[in-house]
Amino acid sequence: MEALQNDKVRNRKNISRKDGEGRGAMESTSFKDFHESIIFGILVKVPPSYVYKNGRLVCRAWRDLISRDDFIVQNFMETKAELLVGGPTSRRNGFFEVKLMEVGGALQLDCKLRDCGLCRMGRPRSSCNGLLLLNHPKKEGLLQVMNLITTVGLTLPKCPSGCRHKACGSALGFDPNKKEYKVIHMYADSFGFEIFNLAGPPDAAWRIIPGPWEGLQERPYDFERFSWSDPISVNGRVLHWHVASNEYIISMDVSEEISTKTYLPNISEEIESYKYTLAELGGYLSFVYALSDIQVDIWILDDCFRGQIWSKKHSIQLDLIKYVTPENSLLPANHANALPNLSKLVAVAGRGCDILILKHENSCLYIYDMKHRVMKKFKMNMKNPMCFIPHRSSLLHWRTS
Repeated sequence: MEALQNDKVRNRKNISRKDGEGRGAMESTSFKDFHESIIFGILVKVPPSYVYKNGRLVCRAWRDLISRDDFIVQNFMETKAELLVGGPTSRRNGFFEVKLMEVGGALQLDCKLRDCGLCRMGRPRSSCNGLLLLNHPKKEGLLQVMNLITTVGLTLPKCPSGCRHKACGSALGFDPNKKEYKVIHMYADSFGFEIFNLAGPPDAAWRIIPGPWEGLQERPYDFERFSWSDPISVNGRVLHWHVASNEYIISMDVSEEISTKTYLPNISEEIESYKYTLAELGGYLSFVYALSDIQVDIWILDDCFRGQIWSKKHSIQLDLIKYVTPENSLLPANHANALPNLSKLVAVAGRGCDILILKHENSCLYIYDMKHRVMKKFKMNMKNPMCFIPHRSSLLHWRTS
């Protein structure tokens, strides 16, 4: 009996020793034992903000990997699109509160806001490949290009027109042919477009190219009252300006740097300029027209420069809308708590190819899902949101190829 008990004790010790050896073997396993391609494939799917703040600190090999151009580009391709929303903190300074908004949940249209990580920012103007064009928060009349994650920024020299950048149209674009980022600025078309190439030397100057019209009589708007606004950017490659015309908008290919007229779609009635807005939707320019109090039509520009082909994508019709209350219960569109007449809504941004963000003249915000015909009113924890810019975070730098 004593011998049997001794055998059990020895067996327990052997098992414990083996378990300890196994744990030691597992503990000695590190990421160094994995091939670099495996680490690359894992990290490249991690959101850029997290991989930048945490992944770089693991070891030198990870830091070098995350800093490589091929990793940065692939990581950007894996990143989900969001909306960058900004509003002034007060009327007395040029600071803006900026947040990132994610829209999810097909039938519930849930919105999540989170801080972008920076405070005391200037007015956001445009986003391209994760880089943001904004007004300088402290130096009036200057523009900045910045990556919100790395906080690496570049302040542009003062533009030749001396614009204070309070009533102008500015955007950051990308030339895929030369792999260059450019800032396109329009203050007054009689002065011309001003272009700054970020690939140039630090002391590079703005270039001026002719505006879209030659004489004052060609303009479709009142020259003394009209102010250019920031253009709608499609994939950072084509820019579109609303110029208060009933017939056309002004477009520019960032590579060609030539402004052209893009004629509006041929609809059943004469177009009135105050009834339509422009937005980027799924990588295309969308023309959102308030046909009546109960119907809004959405057109997509399939081809901008070769034929200018428009196609009607969707009609928002009041009697077909499934209205979602803040409590996530469905109500018919004619319910007392449902949305107002559709002619009071204007499109401010799109997300993906089916989600449209609309703003009422009383500043209320609505999300509309074209695929399911669902609309929801939502509130933002922001006093006066005035800019809604499609944005995808990245680690890209303007000199990243």
